[in-house]
Amino acid sequence: MKLPKKIILLLFLFTAGFSRSMAASADSLLKALDQAIKNRQIYTDRREATISQLKQQLKSISSSIGAAASSKESDRLSKETDRLSKEKLYQLNSKLYQAYKPYQSDSAIRYANYNLAIARVLNDHQKVAESKLQLSALYAIAGMSMDAASILRSLQADQLNLDLKIGYYQAYKDLYSNLADYHNVNSGLYRQYNAAYRDSLLQILQPSSKNYLGVYAEKLSILGKYREAEKILLILLSGLKTKNHEYAIWSSALGNVYKQEGNTRLQQKYFALSAISDLENAIKENTSLQALAISLYETGDLDRAYSYIKYSMEDAIFCNAPLRTIVISKIFPIIDAAHQAKEKEQRTQLVYFLVLISVLSAGLIAAVVYVFQQMKKLEKSRLELQEVNGLLKQLNKDLQLVNQQLKGTNSKLMEANRIKEEYIGNFLDLCSNYINKLEDYRKGLNKKASSGHLDLLFKTLKSTELMTTELKALYKNFDDTFLHLYPDFVIAFNNLLVEEERFELKSGELNTELRIFALLRLGIQDSAKIASFLRCSMSTIYNYRTKVRNKALVPREDFENYVIEIGTISTF
Repeated sequence: MKLPKKIILLLFLFTAGFSRSMAASADSLLKALDQAIKNRQIYTDRREATISQLKQQLKSISSSIGAAASSKESDRLSKETDRLSKEKLYQLNSKLYQAYKPYQSDSAIRYANYNLAIARVLNDHQKVAESKLQLSALYAIAGMSMDAASILRSLQADQLNLDLKIGYYQAYKDLYSNLADYHNVNSGLYRQYNAAYRDSLLQILQPSSKNYLGVYAEKLSILGKYREAEKILLILLSGLKTKNHEYAIWSSALGNVYKQEGNTRLQQKYFALSAISDLENAIKENTSLQALAISLYETGDLDRAYSYIKYSMEDAIFCNAPLRTIVISKIFPIIDAAHQAKEKEQRTQLVYFLVLISVLSAGLIAAVVYVFQQMKKLEKSRLELQEVNGLLKQLNKDLQLVNQQLKGTNSKLMEANRIKEEYIGNFLDLCSNYINKLEDYRKGLNKKASSGHLDLLFKTLKSTELMTTELKALYKNFDDTFLHLYPDFVIAFNNLLVEEERFELKSGELNTELRIFALLRLGIQDSAKIASFLRCSMSTIYNYRTKVRNKALVPREDFENYVIEIGTISTF
């Protein structure tokens, strides 16, 4: 069954896009690792500060022990105080052991030996066993396999509590794992012992514990059940909120699973994550950076491979981990040779490019001389053209200015014509209406006079009702016509005022202040004319204008100019 061409194309595009995305992600991760390497002195200083604090506490307790020993208290109280102080010394030594274990194994061995001596003085068998297990783990890291095995043989598993028994089987498992990895002789036998102690460890661990899941994932990976091991390790990683040493351990384990599976991209990803975590926690006893360097060497990234294996060697020497130093010393010359060969090739290419650039430079110099001569000839023409262009530019600016002025004048003329047409029509209607109203008023007066109703006649003549009604109609007509011409006037006018002093248009009618500025907008700036039209005094008009200007957002002296510029005439 053949797939449609469109589906094949979509699959190809998706695969290409996904590959580019993954490549970008991997490159970003390696950049983060490079940055962590640059900052490694900061992380080292942080760990040294923690160790220094612990040593200061240790010094303080040691001083108190000496003071207690010289005091004149009773023997019973002195013995009790001495025991408590030794217990505190043991706890602090344990913290220093934990701080030094992944950092400097020889210092960690020193504090583990201190604790072994304290435990023997205290006659605490569990602490003696705990100290021996710590020493055996350190001896295994330092390559002292015989000493590690001798210590472990001195312990009896059935005499240990559960936690120590777990440590006992773990120490044996790690010892035989190291022997199998670093010694070709009897490696098969060592792996059998490693598997046996791993199974013993699984039998006593809680199946739900992280330790159990990690050991079980290791077993699955050795058995070739990579998918199952991957699921367990991903679950372990997802449960960690911070990138601590445990995160580095599970990331490294997951990287080894992908390495055995042959997945280079994911192998490098998790080795890089593990290495970043170890660097940020100043863990010198690590294998992730070394494993990543080997993987990058295999994929052709020789510069990073060389850089990472060099830093890995420095960490191994600093930590005093001879086994790791031996392994790195075997791969380091290979990566170094490949890196040197690449640099030699780059130097050869550089020489070739230098020769080529020299030839091109000579040709370029000749071309520059020729161009320079031509430029001299063109310079005079260019200056003449520049002068002409300057004149043309000035003429264009003058023409643009004239055009702008013409546009402004035309716009004002168009606006004036529209206002004139609107108000002429409105004026004719008003005149016609007023003639009709005067005729009706005359007829009414004549009728009253003819019928002899002189009292009604005098009453009508004295009444101001007609004037009030006509004024109201006049203002209503003015408001309607003005708002028809400038529908956005009130909104634009309010935008010139502070928010709390803005006007509201009620029933579609303007108030006195708005009518004053509406007349200004129509070009009537004479206060006397405005006062006559609005039937009020000139001082009232002046006060209104001053009051509104004081509420302006814009400069007060420019307020009325802004008002005059308001308005877009509606199309009618």
